[in-house]
Amino acid sequence: MSALDDPRDLHGAPAAKPAMASATGWPRLLGRGLRRLVLLTMMGLVLAGIVHILAVLLIPVLAERDAASVYAALGDEGHAELVTPAPAGLPGLAEPDPNSVSAVCGFDLSTGPVRVSAQTGALPLGLTLHRRGGGVAYAITDRAAIRGVLEFVVMTQEQLDEHLAQDEEGETSRELRVVAPAPQGLIVARVMLRRAVDRGEAEALATSVACTSAD
Repeated sequence: MSALDDPRDLHGAPAAKPAMASATGWPRLLGRGLRRLVLLTMMGLVLAGIVHILAVLLIPVLAERDAASVYAALGDEGHAELVTPAPAGLPGLAEPDPNSVSAVCGFDLSTGPVRVSAQTGALPLGLTLHRRGGGVAYAITDRAAIRGVLEFVVMTQEQLDEHLAQDEEGETSRELRVVAPAPQGLIVARVMLRRAVDRGEAEALATSVACTSAD
């Protein structure tokens, strides 16, 4: 066998393989990496789609558990009802404030606008309008009261347009009109306590909030 046929070099060590032989493996490794990346991306997209579909399907279920749905039937006699402590058979507030008293009344604008009015007192009072499904759509405090009365009218956008059309030309209505994002919702009255002995006064103030027809 001649030296040209011997795979060892002149010192007896095996001859190195040509560099081109090792280079041929890179395209194969690159192809595997790309396929793995595409597969992981597709799996992520499928998972995201499943989560999105489940979230959409759960919206009606979760919406039935918000405060506006749970307490919708309270206050139907024209005055707010206490929810601290919660009425029998109904869940309490998620994070009750021991230094405040809350009362609620549900409203339904399908029969017309609703007038919300409250007599202010020595304790701080705040009123909030909650939309069905969760979230506060409007808030006001007793600092906006006029001669000791805090009052506004809740209506839909269509009802507001009708009232604006009925207003005399050039005359601006003095009543505060609040457009509700949905025909059904909840008015929450919250009275802050300065001392523990103020609870009785706070409960009386919160339950004196009226939610009556504005027509």
